[in-house]
Amino acid sequence: MPQYDFRCKSCGKRFSLHFKSVANYAAATPKCSECDSVELARVISGVAIPQAQRDYRKMSSGEMLSVLEAGEKKQVDDMFRQVNSTDGSGSA
Repeated sequence: MPQYDFRCKSCGKRFSLHFKSVANYAAATPKCSECDSVELARVISGVAIPQAQRDYRKMSSGEMLSVLEAGEKKQVDDMFRQVNSTDGSGSA
């Protein structure tokens, strides 16, 4: 569900709107939630891009050692969580 952030050009209020799809957004005429103005500016906010999770269980011992030597806490935690899980999902 796409979320779009706006700033009203009339009253200055910032707000977000959710749409079911990009096509719904393209067909919509969004209005300010404060003053009902249609004079809006899109605000570009931070963008979240999910990263593919590595499958540490398929790594060789040398590759796992490289992860440990790199010392990046999140990667090491993810690796131990995945390797120690019983169902392979990464949650113990």
